[in-house]
Amino acid sequence: MIRQLTEELAELQAKGLFRKLRTLSHYRGTRADWEGKELILFCGNDYLGLSRHPRVIQAAHLALEKYGVGAGAARLISGTSDLHTQLEEELARFKGKERALVFGSGYLTNLGILSALAGEKDLIVMDKLCHASIIDGARLSGATLRFFPHKNYSRCDEILRNNDRFGKKILVSDSVFSMDGDLADLTELVWLKKKHDALLVIDDAHGIGVFGEMGQGVVDGGVKDEVDAIVGTLSKSLGVFGGFAAASAPLVETLINLSRTFIFATAPPPVLLAASLESLRLIQEDPSLREQLWQNVERVQRFLTGKGFKLQTLSPIFPILIGDENEAVRVSEALLDRGILIPAISFMRGRFVMEALRAEDPRCGISWQPAGSRTRWSFWTGRHGGIIPCMGFCRPGDTVIPSRLP
Repeated sequence: MIRQLTEELAELQAKGLFRKLRTLSHYRGTRADWEGKELILFCGNDYLGLSRHPRVIQAAHLALEKYGVGAGAARLISGTSDLHTQLEEELARFKGKERALVFGSGYLTNLGILSALAGEKDLIVMDKLCHASIIDGARLSGATLRFFPHKNYSRCDEILRNNDRFGKKILVSDSVFSMDGDLADLTELVWLKKKHDALLVIDDAHGIGVFGEMGQGVVDGGVKDEVDAIVGTLSKSLGVFGGFAAASAPLVETLINLSRTFIFATAPPPVLLAASLESLRLIQEDPSLREQLWQNVERVQRFLTGKGFKLQTLSPIFPILIGDENEAVRVSEALLDRGILIPAISFMRGRFVMEALRAEDPRCGISWQPAGSRTRWSFWTGRHGGIIPCMGFCRPGDTVIPSRLP
């Protein structure tokens, strides 16, 4: 058995798909130390820098003194504190829903909501590029699972139309796709939900705090009333840890009674909920946090477009398609040598993420020197192998060279 595992790991390594941990020290938001060298981090999701905000830290300190470290039990036993209830009430108001329910993480939320709402007689239809937690939740439910090509809503319509034999139909999508940074067409999804009498679940994890006048996310305005369940996280823009679902009272009661990742898990520690409450207040009180973030996004977009990349950034996530898994790893390592951390992601690409607190640094830009060519930049738009929409393309063998942003 161990020999077989060793061979499988060697195969992953040969394909450039082997993952390994990288231990950082002296973490300072957008900077950290690694093996005695300072790195600038272009890969986190603490979009607004709230994980290190003085008010959030102070709220955590006070809660730590009052409640201790852990919750001590599952929510349905004795693990529900006044902070759990308070945060859920605030999240429901923030997202414009009757109720909200806090889970241990965003991953657990997606696992819990889909496995609670669907069963063997039901159908789940989702975008092919949905987050892994959504796919895993759908598989765990035992429902029939169908994918439609990324943002191909005519194909989604066809799938729903040709599958009338099922009980419940559940339509699922990210609002902001975590690897590609593009946005779902919520208007189209709402139309499909109404046409086929489906439940609509939207994961707004990368939208909350980043989009909307008050940071409510992509699922805002009139469209939020048509979304049956909004999944969110406390781990990205809020800078803490945890997940939640906001929905109608009957749907939330269903989760409390049927969601195994809620029922059988120890409750999130009150200290994290106190920090999340303070972050939620800051998101609504201080629009300058989002303004700084989007200034950084626009600055990087101007730089990349000026160098030949054809892209239209709709979020703080910039996907760069490399074209080969091993080459993506090599590009990532070349950047690491120069003090820039952008880990390679599967499917032959790197992804870098802008945050509000990103300071100007001579290492903050990326450019490509194609191998055997004097042309400094090359780009490719559309789909690679019919699978991945991308915004930038670098041929295998090209060299990554850091360059200064204007």
